[in-house]
Amino acid sequence: MKKQKKSFDSLIDPINSYLEFYYSEDRIPNTEEHYQKILECVNTLAKIFEECLSYGNFKDEWDYDKFYEFLYGPELIIKSIKTNCGYRLGLNDKGLYLSMNLHYSENLRYMDDTYWKLLLVLSEFEGFEYEEYEFIRVERRNEFPELFKTNKSMIYRIMRKYIFDFTETHSSYLPGSVGEFKVVAPFSDDFTLSIEKICEAFKIMYKLNYNLWKITDLKNKKETTKSRY
Repeated sequence: MKKQKKSFDSLIDPINSYLEFYYSEDRIPNTEEHYQKILECVNTLAKIFEECLSYGNFKDEWDYDKFYEFLYGPELIIKSIKTNCGYRLGLNDKGLYLSMNLHYSENLRYMDDTYWKLLLVLSEFEGFEYEEYEFIRVERRNEFPELFKTNKSMIYRIMRKYIFDFTETHSSYLPGSVGEFKVVAPFSDDFTLSIEKICEAFKIMYKLNYNLWKITDLKNKKETTKSRY
């Protein structure tokens, strides 16, 4: 990454150009210029993601040719072909961000302490955010009010959601997300350091999802082997 430091500087221009256009008083959305600025910015996000791939040296294939434009900027949609897990790399009002959800969260019960230590390493990144956006229904919260008075521990909140999801008996409520994990690199940070942080964070995020996926993958292989006999 240090050898590529000069090339990172060229990635700043498309992002700055998009931001200058976006915040311009003369901006006219949904024009050819607007579309061009988005594409240039998204292509830059794709190049940043390719730095993540180079850094992590993953044995996987990837789909990252889709994006959305949200309120503050575009978001590159990233999908691991092997694990079928998704990630998002984009711009918001704070800076450059990388986010994910824990897929195959039903396998959290199989994870050892090393897994949770790795999640805590991710949480120590400057700009880390954890957000719950799927909540437990009111009836169950009222049934166990003491369990919802403490929200300081991220791991506690994750496991609380997991346990309530998998002990839910109401047919209308299916197990969902235990939350979104995000690392933000502010616009004010050195750009090269921001890319390094995103690369390091992605490697951890991938590992967290890979470990959960591996449990399901092993189960599927065992079922396939049984069906042959």
